[in-house]
Amino acid sequence: MIARMWEAHINAGQLDQFCEWTRREAWPQFAAAKGFQGGELYQSDEQHSAVVITRWSDADALAQGNNWFDLGAERFTAREANAWEFTPVSVS
Repeated sequence: MIARMWEAHINAGQLDQFCEWTRREAWPQFAAAKGFQGGELYQSDEQHSAVVITRWSDADALAQGNNWFDLGAERFTAREANAWEFTPVSVS
């Protein structure tokens, strides 16, 4: 499993629009993608930022999931977003 964390500062006044766009446009495409294993959307009104965390079965599925950036997320971002991939580490 690979988790991808995407974080961006959102243009002033567009945080709600970004979250709505993510729910309506991006998330359904994630959900339909082979290998998608869920995720979360977070927002910080105070920081004018959003974090999208998605989980994927493997690197190929993650690569397909990265296509969501082509849907237009950048129109909401105040500057270039950051993204990181993580693999789980057992804590027991």
